[in-house]
Amino acid sequence: MKTATLHPRLQLLLYSLLAGLLLAFSWYPYGHALLIFIAWIPLLVLSDKLIKIKDKFYFWNAFIYSYPAFLTWNSITTWWIWHSTHEGSIAAIALNALLMSFLFSFWHQFRKIKKTSWIDYIALILFWCCFEYLHLNWQLAWPWLNLGNVFAPQPGWIQWYEYTGTFGGTIWIFGANILLYELGKTSISYFKSRKERTESQPAKRCAIVLGITAAMMLFLPPFFSKVIQKKYQIPKEQGIEAVIVQQNTDPWHEQYRMNNLEHVQLLIQVASSQLTPNTQLLICSESAIPNNLPLAYLVDNNFPKNGYDYYAFQLLDSLIVQYPKLNMIAGLSTADFYDHAATPTARHLEDHYYYDLFNTSMCYNRGGTAGTYHKSRLVPGVEKMPYPKLFGFLEYFVIDLGGSTGSLGVDSVQRAFPLAGTDPLIQIGAPICYESAYGELFGKFVLNGAQIMSVITNDAWWSTSPGHRQHFELSKLRAIESRKYVLRSANTGISAFIDPMGNSSQETTYGTRTAIRETVYPNDEITFYVKHGDYLARFALAVSAVLVLFQIILTIRNRVYRKKRLVL
Repeated sequence: MKTATLHPRLQLLLYSLLAGLLLAFSWYPYGHALLIFIAWIPLLVLSDKLIKIKDKFYFWNAFIYSYPAFLTWNSITTWWIWHSTHEGSIAAIALNALLMSFLFSFWHQFRKIKKTSWIDYIALILFWCCFEYLHLNWQLAWPWLNLGNVFAPQPGWIQWYEYTGTFGGTIWIFGANILLYELGKTSISYFKSRKERTESQPAKRCAIVLGITAAMMLFLPPFFSKVIQKKYQIPKEQGIEAVIVQQNTDPWHEQYRMNNLEHVQLLIQVASSQLTPNTQLLICSESAIPNNLPLAYLVDNNFPKNGYDYYAFQLLDSLIVQYPKLNMIAGLSTADFYDHAATPTARHLEDHYYYDLFNTSMCYNRGGTAGTYHKSRLVPGVEKMPYPKLFGFLEYFVIDLGGSTGSLGVDSVQRAFPLAGTDPLIQIGAPICYESAYGELFGKFVLNGAQIMSVITNDAWWSTSPGHRQHFELSKLRAIESRKYVLRSANTGISAFIDPMGNSSQETTYGTRTAIRETVYPNDEITFYVKHGDYLARFALAVSAVLVLFQIILTIRNRVYRKKRLVL
């Protein structure tokens, strides 16, 4: 009696869907990161099976069968974008899956020409690192699913990120998947040879070597992490008392119906239960003061003597008189005005006047505004129209997630703010929202003097979906990479204190209006990763260019050789 078997093409599709599900359920909060160590194996099987199919459409076959995997992964992990933009979520998910599938198909095409398995595997790791690096640096940036991010909820596994950043995690993931896959293939070959009573010693030796190597690949990184964790001592000098506010205003219906004075009144009301005469830091969220302010008034500390903006800052001054050590970090929407188109994002106002809008963090203390920083990594399609020469006609369809429409202006320097009343002087960096996904950018605040870091964000756009949880976990990676305390304030979502080991404390819950207080400590340490940034990715980019060039030369040589044989 014949056993029913699945059609080969259906098998390929099932491998693809299995890969997508394993990748998705490796991600928080759906499953566990352990699954990531086998999640790529079905795609490696898929590539091997496609190689065996005698079909000249190597690239397109790989694309057709890998796309379901990447679409499944992106859909399950980032569906929550739907809460802020329906059309944008579909575009982001479909496009990111498309890019991933193109990269995988390019690697599959590379395999067809360069048939040496270990070089193929090295190429896969290098190419994927290049893809993730691209996602950190081009105008369609979306590094949310960069593989090294998956370990954010397990800081005890990845203390070595202070040397490698998340690209070390990407390499670890691929190394484990490849070794486990090769171990599986070799083990099958060994047991098959034993069953057929043929020579099995080479397969046995290979399986043993692969088993030992795979075990080392899986267990050595967490072991080194534990060693680092045991030896590292968090500096406990010059501690400062900090309060984090979670104001919990609804951005859809409440935030922009309140004037700036009402927002400041709310901030003070929420913070008051935790403020003491020793409080030196008050961290408020992105959009804490959301209605547009002229930047010149803010920098010069000179508001017109009427209106809600003036009274709002007068109220802040009264608070600082009561708590003279206080330094406030808060997010604002600001505007700068010009008599010409001074920047690529400048908008025409009237006659010869132009203006820029910014998503800004500021430090405010007894001397007034101590510093401002404008968000420099903007969310594509939300705060910035990517490649405006191509998509400029869509400029005013940009989704409003910060009180402004159209592309925002950006800063050129990730500056640190000096904290008044600290001796010796302590400085704090205040990246905004999405910027917490960028390790190298985060490190620039540290290189510019930051000894403590804050992350101010507004995670209310995504409701109670996994988006706000995933965003919170990213800050743990930044704390480990930089060995800095990270003070995270969300309008709503999860606010918390995160120590330099990536451990969080006093996590708030979504939809809660509250404030938390803790003593934190500055750290002057510059880690290897902060100093060198994404050096692993740049190395991958250079080696990938050499491999691709070699592939082109090899292809041309093979074609010339075939033509010569035909002539002969």
